[in-house]
Amino acid sequence: MTTPVLRRYLTFLVALLATALVAAGCSSGGGGDNGGKSDDPTSSPSPAGPKLTVDPAANATAVSPSAPIKLSIDKDTITAVTVKSDKGDAVEGAVGADKRSWASSGKLSFGATYTVSVTTSGSATPLTSKFTTVPTPGADSSVRASSILGDGKTYGVGMPIILKLSRSVKSDAARASYEKMLKVTSNPSTTGAWGWISSTELHFRPAEYWASGSTVHVAVDSAGREIVDGVWGRTDLTVDFKIGTDRRLVADSATHTMKVSENGSVVKSMPISLGKPKFPSSSGTMVVIDKRREAMFDSSTYGLAVDSPDGYRTKVEYPMRLTWGGEFIHSAPWSVADQGKRNVSHGCINVAPDNAIWLYNRLQVGDPVTVKNTETTVELGNGYSDWTLSFQDWLKHSKGGVVTTA
Repeated sequence: MTTPVLRRYLTFLVALLATALVAAGCSSGGGGDNGGKSDDPTSSPSPAGPKLTVDPAANATAVSPSAPIKLSIDKDTITAVTVKSDKGDAVEGAVGADKRSWASSGKLSFGATYTVSVTTSGSATPLTSKFTTVPTPGADSSVRASSILGDGKTYGVGMPIILKLSRSVKSDAARASYEKMLKVTSNPSTTGAWGWISSTELHFRPAEYWASGSTVHVAVDSAGREIVDGVWGRTDLTVDFKIGTDRRLVADSATHTMKVSENGSVVKSMPISLGKPKFPSSSGTMVVIDKRREAMFDSSTYGLAVDSPDGYRTKVEYPMRLTWGGEFIHSAPWSVADQGKRNVSHGCINVAPDNAIWLYNRLQVGDPVTVKNTETTVELGNGYSDWTLSFQDWLKHSKGGVVTTA
């Protein structure tokens, strides 16, 4: 039988033991089946996945189509990359040596939204990003380039590279910018420069004639590039051509003869008749623009009525054009008696039929023809008359300066 005092003591002891047991169960010093670790999965978060960095940035707009796409992850490795436009066009590229970077090759389209998708070694879910390129420019805000030179063709040593543009490029800044998008490579290498004939036409010529046997590659890298604020290049272009025999012609009004040299040696000298005083031939260096078996010459196309005293409409054989203004080398059986003695033509170089045939079978587009000792000089732009200027004067028409074609 216990006394009230003893009962109170036992109750106190039981409570004290219970408190000690609870305290021991919550201790971090071990004990329990989980070794002191919590069973709550949110108390220790799993490591974060790789971070994707993309240039152009996510949701970027007005991206230049020429801008490269570059991406990287901060951990793991890249296992696959796809970049596609909303039109279904895929963009090629390559993973870097570190396996954590990737860069595109080629150019993008105007007015397209691209989705970048990256799969990594540490994530089953692809990492993605999107951006949008500049809207497609209209004709008034874009420039297309074309050339009259043909792939695989062979030209004379004086042939300039000729680019025609769909839209005027007028400011010095725009012209300098555009010239940076042009590259000329030749073997053997040489130096030259681009020159603006007009706001829609520019030529490249070397400081000296091309070397015979040269191979030339021209690349216009303008598509997707901004030439000047709000004006974009629309096309890329490449042309590959060759340079043939080093053939040069010199027509002298003082002696009424024309000499033809090949590889530095005169191979033929022939009597000629140049333009009479009323219609003088142009002095200066031109090149053969084209040649035909025959053509109808009509003075009315140059503002001279056919029925006027000096007018004509005549079928001409073996015409080889030198200027847009109507100067040719051609067969002229009607002036054979004057050839070598006096000038009687309307500005053309008259030669005898047998000499015309010899020239026609020999000359190539781009062969330089220099005319001397006449009353007037050919203007720049009247045919491919780039060589009439010294190279220093030619550089005045360039905004990019001297170029080495290595």
